[in-house]
Amino acid sequence: MAELAEEIRAFEPLREEEARAREQLLELIARYGEHLLDRDCEAGHITCSGFILSPDLEQTLMAYHLIYRSVGWTGGHADGEKDLAGVAIREAKEETSVTQIYLLTRRILSIDILPVPPHEKHGKPVPAHLHYNVTYGLIAPVNQRIADKPDENHSVRWLPVGEIAACCTEPHMIPIYTKLVGRMQDIAAEKSAVAGKLISKLLPWYGGNHRDLPWRRDKEPYHIWLSEIMLQQTRVEAVKGYYAKFLAELPDIPALATCAEEKLLKLWEGLGYYNRARNLQKAAKQIMDEYGGTFPQTYAEIRRLSGIGDYTAGAIASICYDLPTPAVDGNVLRVMARLTEDFRNILDSAFKADVTAQIAAVYPQKNAGDLTQALIEIGAVVCIPNGAPRCGECPLKPFCMAHRNGSTELLPVREKKTKRRTEQRTVLVLSCEGKYAVRKRPPKGLLASLYELPNVEGHLTAEEAVSLCSQWGTSPKELQKTVERRHIFTHITWEMQGIFIECAEMPPQFLWVTPEELSQKYSLPTAFRCVLE
Repeated sequence: MAELAEEIRAFEPLREEEARAREQLLELIARYGEHLLDRDCEAGHITCSGFILSPDLEQTLMAYHLIYRSVGWTGGHADGEKDLAGVAIREAKEETSVTQIYLLTRRILSIDILPVPPHEKHGKPVPAHLHYNVTYGLIAPVNQRIADKPDENHSVRWLPVGEIAACCTEPHMIPIYTKLVGRMQDIAAEKSAVAGKLISKLLPWYGGNHRDLPWRRDKEPYHIWLSEIMLQQTRVEAVKGYYAKFLAELPDIPALATCAEEKLLKLWEGLGYYNRARNLQKAAKQIMDEYGGTFPQTYAEIRRLSGIGDYTAGAIASICYDLPTPAVDGNVLRVMARLTEDFRNILDSAFKADVTAQIAAVYPQKNAGDLTQALIEIGAVVCIPNGAPRCGECPLKPFCMAHRNGSTELLPVREKKTKRRTEQRTVLVLSCEGKYAVRKRPPKGLLASLYELPNVEGHLTAEEAVSLCSQWGTSPKELQKTVERRHIFTHITWEMQGIFIECAEMPPQFLWVTPEELSQKYSLPTAFRCVLE
């Protein structure tokens, strides 16, 4: 109960009766401990309410409660559960049937001692008692199915906040609802003001703390563009070497546009997501054909290039041309979710649109590129994605709502990823006279047009593998060894069994290459290279 007591102690009462309620509740926790979470505690018990507003804060979701014979909020007994905010959300969903609902803030909005009249529940009499009620502010989109919970309430509906007093027949609850509306409006206003505080704190921090990265040493659009594409789905440290090697071979847009595909894919080998490289070249050809080889200089024109989305276009336009165009990636979404203590799913397009609009409204006319890089940097090295954020090093801590309310490690909220399906494959490493058999994959689909080791679905036995090689005309001589490997793609995991077989023949259906050629000339994806290694 220590954490729960601390959460209650952190509640800042604005009224005298709230201060008394908080102190009384803390005294009862010290006296009864976890028993106060149970319905049979003789002193009363803790309940949790959720006051639900629409995103625009103009409507509230309420129901007519059979016990109280009045329209009111949602809520229920803690019943032993110490996560009171979780109880408030659970009860809100059960009583209204809404499925999308989230906290406006993790902190408690109100603590009230509420008398409960004698009543019947499930046919059994319940004597009068006290609820030590803890309230949280909840937000729910209005375009959801709602339904009654017949044994407890009916007439679940959205109600304009201005009509609460006219609909509620419990006079002592009207002031509570009124104060909750006001407090939620104040919190929403505080959230809206956060973006305006970024520049004064973030730009000075970036000037003295940013990493020295190769693509930050100039503002050449080709360099920035290449780095941004490489950094998609790939760690910074892994990109550095590829970036230098790529520029050494293809130093400008004309060189990229005319590069042979096999060479391009070889330069990209190991970075994965090979369509990024193909789209780079498509865009380079667009630039050559439509802009005479000069990189376009407006957001709209940059956005039209193959493989460039909103984020990359915003990054190039702001960093290279100092245009006030936000570049909102996962780092920026995470930072803003914590700064504004936003419990929405950051993978939701509506959340990204909101963040983009907030940042766009405060972008400076000068140093736009520095703000873009500073937002990305603070998320990469301070407000980090994996592990606890380094709040002690953060220049934004003074106005970070998640830090103040103790919810940094609960944010950002991400919806569960689609479960990857698993495929079993047998990969055949066929060697003959010091050469390996490879073949080119189909032009569409996974690892399109790249080279691969011969492989089939399923796990073959050694005898089945040798038989298959005979059918291919390789005249297998010796089964040398087997290995097991796993490779994870975005939506598929390959569970691979590698079987090494020495062969006497090199049929032309395969391309037979030396290890040196495989290393230097032909692009073999990591999924197959890991079998060789």
